[in-house]
Amino acid sequence: MRLLGALGVLCLVATPVLGGASTYTFDVTAGSVAIQIQGDGSTGGGLAGTFAVTIYSDDGHIGESDMVILEDSFLYNTDYMKLGIGGIATANVGVVSARFTDFLPEGPEHITPSGTTGVGIVGDIDAPEPGADVDTDVIVEVTAIVTGLFQTTFQTEVSAGFLLPFGMTISTSVGASDIATATLNFTYGWVIPIPDISLTLTLDLVVGVEGTTHVPEPIFGGLTALGLGGAGFWMRNRRK
Repeated sequence: MRLLGALGVLCLVATPVLGGASTYTFDVTAGSVAIQIQGDGSTGGGLAGTFAVTIYSDDGHIGESDMVILEDSFLYNTDYMKLGIGGIATANVGVVSARFTDFLPEGPEHITPSGTTGVGIVGDIDAPEPGADVDTDVIVEVTAIVTGLFQTTFQTEVSAGFLLPFGMTISTSVGASDIATATLNFTYGWVIPIPDISLTLTLDLVVGVEGTTHVPEPIFGGLTALGLGGAGFWMRNRRK
């Protein structure tokens, strides 16, 4: 009887995982960020960190018709960046001083094979990589030490205040999800008033990032991802 009871709990736990949402953290394997002053100079460097994606999968394998939503972000610059401001000052951005700390999406998007809407997915290494847009805002934190004609420490935490188009693709193997790769690219436009010199700067932050995550195999992998704590939480809510 104890064995049958254990198997019954196992089945109950497996069901919501296969038909529900799982959140995966992608570790950045390659990334870049460029800061451009419109009509002036630019600077750039590497980007590292993590970002998270929640995937609603019906069968435990990431693929067409699944839904995805961007979640937490901790992306940061890995190189010192130096940017001239109109030939009169220089903005110095140290390592981990330009950060993208959260996504603010409108809602989930569908994975489609064509990539014309929603999120494109590559199911074959020889398949063309689709282009697609995911609409989300993003929170940006920047600290810059300004030297030259005027000297100040510029520090801010801002969001665009509206949805931005993010290009996104998700790639997995044909037979099983195992290692999933996600790419993101977007441009964040930003207007900064500088009252000290009665100047307004229009900046573009151009971001490209690729990350990978391990996706457990269907059924048993889903149980591993949920864990005992998640199982207890789900069962407690079922009793309510």
